[in-house]
Amino acid sequence: MSNNRLTLVVVEVSDLGRSTELYRDAFGLDLHSSDHESADRWTGGSHSAFSWTEGAYLHFALYQAKGAEITTRVQIGLVVDDLDAAHARANAAGASVVHEPRDEPWGATARYRDFDNNVISLTQSR
Repeated sequence: MSNNRLTLVVVEVSDLGRSTELYRDAFGLDLHSSDHESADRWTGGSHSAFSWTEGAYLHFALYQAKGAEITTRVQIGLVVDDLDAAHARANAAGASVVHEPRDEPWGATARYRDFDNNVISLTQSR
């Protein structure tokens, strides 16, 4: 059995400021802005990030895309305590609704699109 597990998700966005606001205001991520001086596209440049440190560690970062290499058509799923309140926040923040909250086998879920055509799902577990 392997001990391999996911520890990092990086999304390269077309407009870091606009995307940071959307992910903070619409989806509740406590992103912190930073700038690592490095020419390496994987570790350098302007970005906003958050790390979950309770339980299994996971680092999520939005990086300003360098050139035309924008992340598109991925789905990012987040668990929320109250989907109705999260949906209201997402609407108020201007998130593009893919579908309204609905029951799924794993819990009530709603989906949204970010500015680069990625899908963000918010789920309230059963």
